[in-house]
Amino acid sequence: MRLALNIYIRLFTLALILTGSAVPPAAADTPIRNNKIINVPLFVRDGAGKPLTAQSDPATPVYESRTLAPILAPDRHQLTLAEFNAPRGFVIARCGKKGTETVIRLTGLVPNGVYTMWLLTFRSPGFDPTFANLIGLGAIGSRGGTQNVVQASPAGTAELTVTAKAGALSMFGNLTDCWVADEYEVHVVGAYHIDGVTHGATPGPDGSFVEQFGFIF
Repeated sequence: MRLALNIYIRLFTLALILTGSAVPPAAADTPIRNNKIINVPLFVRDGAGKPLTAQSDPATPVYESRTLAPILAPDRHQLTLAEFNAPRGFVIARCGKKGTETVIRLTGLVPNGVYTMWLLTFRSPGFDPTFANLIGLGAIGSRGGTQNVVQASPAGTAELTVTAKAGALSMFGNLTDCWVADEYEVHVVGAYHIDGVTHGATPGPDGSFVEQFGFIF
């Protein structure tokens, strides 16, 4: 399980660095809006197990990369690459007396799909391929993974407001009260739960979820 999660983090963060740029930090009491969503295809494959790229047919049915399980919507149809890459949205983060309030608004999600949101933190100088600078990974909000859950509407929209307090993250590492200003680099990651079930402090077993999008701060 830990090896699979390490691979997932390495690949996801590499994809973010290659395809997007971080939103710069601001003063602790200044809200930061990040609308640079990154749709990540590294964790999906075609029916033959081959990676999908920007040049792939958008109508290609997608499979989860670790187990090659089909990625199904709640209505049991298999998602296409176009559907997988559809999410859009933004994150607003602002520090307060009780922690970092984070507002996440999304469209283009899997209709009625179950999602969880995660934080990855990096020390200076930020992400690199050796992964030496990763210092934290966990559910945004409560350590038990009860506040990072959101279900998309029938139209594929969702909104989550959660406050991340200082302390231990659900998987490893610690978080400051104001990650917007104090952490060197943070990735806010959205995972779609193929099984329609959340798994608390971790995203879940291989094949039960897939990393779909993220934002870099």
